[in-house]
Amino acid sequence: MIIITVMLILSVVVISILLISIFVGWKLLHPPARPVEDSPANYSLQYKSISFKSRGNDITLHGWYIPSVKEEKMSLVFGHGYLANREEHRAQALKLAKALAHNGYSILMFDFRGWGESEGKMTTLGLHEKKDMQGAIDWLKENKPNSRVGLVGFSMGAATALLVAAEESCVEVIVADSPFSDLKAYLSENMSYFTKLPKYPFTPIILMTLPLLSGVNPNLVRPIEAIKKVYPRKVLFIHSDSDRTIFYRHSELLSSHYPDKFDFWKTSGVLHLRSHQTFSAEYQEKVLSFLDSVADVK
Repeated sequence: MIIITVMLILSVVVISILLISIFVGWKLLHPPARPVEDSPANYSLQYKSISFKSRGNDITLHGWYIPSVKEEKMSLVFGHGYLANREEHRAQALKLAKALAHNGYSILMFDFRGWGESEGKMTTLGLHEKKDMQGAIDWLKENKPNSRVGLVGFSMGAATALLVAAEESCVEVIVADSPFSDLKAYLSENMSYFTKLPKYPFTPIILMTLPLLSGVNPNLVRPIEAIKKVYPRKVLFIHSDSDRTIFYRHSELLSSHYPDKFDFWKTSGVLHLRSHQTFSAEYQEKVLSFLDSVADVK
């Protein structure tokens, strides 16, 4: 009788752990969308609202196109992070867009699938967001066929930008603020921080169930592999040594592979994506100088 009772208790515990892991994994990929509340008009920028299809499927994405105030050097596609939208308020993306627009850069800001005003109910942490950013590039090719192309990404959007650049030879330069280097390694490292659950047994079970529940295989999201095809194009990595959401060693690792073309600016004492908030003037100067080092070469 005691053995049966113990087995029943163990069964309940195992089933509970499995159900909790499935629920948490589902929530990870289906977070609530943050509404778009700001506007380029609030920064005295001219813009137009645009929509386009994610490459290869029927998802409609929405965003803004902000033309350069001066003669255009290049068009930049911005990619936001997880739990954000095109505004990427943590990085003050619209403030950065204003600085760039006044220095010869046009900006395309959009919502990845499942965020802001774009269609879709699920985020895939870079796997299908790659197609979304490629759809933005397709929009530029159709509407600005003579425009040169660069990418500026934040967090998940930075990782996505590296994945896209590996496949799109038209991308000339990338700014990657706080990317992860490998999605599976990153989730294994940080899942318990987000979920507040013990790493064991929950993290391995969540990672195991993600592909089964959603088709999202973290093994397919590996910027550390993508950079082999990005090189020898230039990449500026930006990351705070106090970032707890994505540890700065991810950017350190990525940038260390090709130091002749990959620059790394490590900031200090600020949270995830807050480098621009805290060091606005220096951030803008570094980004502009880096972009100009490519855009001014014709």
